[in-house]
Amino acid sequence: MKIVNIFANKLFAFQFEGEKFNELRRLLNLWSNTSYLLQFTTENKTDIPKNKRIEELIFTLVENVNKIDAILNEIKNNPDRRLEDFFKNLNNNEYRIDILLSKQKGRQNFYRIYALKIDNNCFVITGGAIKFHHLNKNRPHTQIEMQKLDQCRDYLKENGVIDSNSFYEFLNEEQ
Repeated sequence: MKIVNIFANKLFAFQFEGEKFNELRRLLNLWSNTSYLLQFTTENKTDIPKNKRIEELIFTLVENVNKIDAILNEIKNNPDRRLEDFFKNLNNNEYRIDILLSKQKGRQNFYRIYALKIDNNCFVITGGAIKFHHLNKNRPHTQIEMQKLDQCRDYLKENGVIDSNSFYEFLNEEQ
């Protein structure tokens, strides 16, 4: 696995062995693919909110992936915006902000992008999932993403990453 700089030495993403793209690009490509979304919503039909038709939901999902891209571009291009504007604690009941490599989520409606907070305004994306309701944490696709989040966190800890300085040092050593 390697870590790819997305922008401004502030947002990074893991790129896993055998994957053509880093996790952010992989997710944005996947979530923009209407064939994939049709397959996913059909396979997870029981999770879809009762008031949503699949076609309507796919349209909403495509709109939301475009919003994620726009939000990240705005953060990239606007010095007054910070990554903390998008990423929040994974656990909604977690209020401490000083947790080493805290688990974070960026969300847009049904999408979740999972990341580790390295330091203020510095995050590394580990993956993402589509969640139709709170109980989706028990679904296989979401559990895989939680495992990746833990795996990436362990990887960084094992390599001595404790803040942005040690993170940048680690990245320099890896190149």
